[in-house]
Amino acid sequence: MNEVVKYDNYMNSLKFIGFTVTDFNFLMALCSRMRDKDINRITFSFAELRNITEYKKSNSIKQFVIDLEHMNEKLMRVIYKIKTETKIIMFVLFPTFEIDMEKQELTVAVNERFKFILNELIKNFTHFDLKEFIKLDSKYSKTLYRLLKQFKTTGRYEVKLDDFRNKMDCPVAYSNKYVMDLIIKPALKELQNYFQDLQCTVKYEHKRGRPVEGYIFTFTPEQLPKPASKELSERIDSFSKLQVELTNEEMDRLISEFGKELVMDYIERTSAYNCCTYAKIRQWITEDLNKNIKSKKQFNQFMEREISKEKLDELERILIKH
Repeated sequence: MNEVVKYDNYMNSLKFIGFTVTDFNFLMALCSRMRDKDINRITFSFAELRNITEYKKSNSIKQFVIDLEHMNEKLMRVIYKIKTETKIIMFVLFPTFEIDMEKQELTVAVNERFKFILNELIKNFTHFDLKEFIKLDSKYSKTLYRLLKQFKTTGRYEVKLDDFRNKMDCPVAYSNKYVMDLIIKPALKELQNYFQDLQCTVKYEHKRGRPVEGYIFTFTPEQLPKPASKELSERIDSFSKLQVELTNEEMDRLISEFGKELVMDYIERTSAYNCCTYAKIRQWITEDLNKNIKSKKQFNQFMEREISKEKLDELERILIKH
């Protein structure tokens, strides 16, 4: 089964300074395993993490631990900042890394207050296949891949020059020509297999010398699956507006077991009672189905009364008389 990475789009605004290919692979593996789990901690064996990330740098456990340490040190410097009209909140997503060299395990704790970045994702999230991400050879390709995946249904990603340089962690000394020749062009070449007709257009300012203002990346957008009917389409559209607590995996499991029409009906019904969870929906559907089965069995077991012809004739005379 393919591992899937899914996180709030907010993560795409962060700067992962100094991250290597290995660092990004470790980070996305953590995000993949913790998504939609609503848990505080998760433990990987070294063997499992090496397998998921296709780690081939060294067979040495010591070197593997060193790489985990280095990734964590960089991750601790990635500050998540949320601003409201009255508050500025700053935090790190993974506040605790515990490397047990005796058990050969890594235990990671996610910030309890901000699990929303990896959980309860109904809309405004980035979603991609971990295996595809791992296979990319360049850290620049990996970063651009994530950014483009946020816009996979529109096929257009427009970004200012400074914002792009920051997100890609471009060397300060790189001129815009170097950014194009050493970062963008090689990344586009590597990502052609994942984004159809991927192109980059340079956007220039209307000033003397035509300085670079930013970049526009375009590609063929991914097509969303069409619903079975107009009525079902309207119900699916309304689904995103409901206060639901279903993950994509849970939704898929329900549809696989009971069918899309029935599941959408029960989602609407349970939402009205503010209890639209996987467990509650499955319980209601199962209980109702069991009632129908029981009712049918009782009907099938019903025995006709044996009435003689004499009694039927007598009954007929009484009915005619009255």
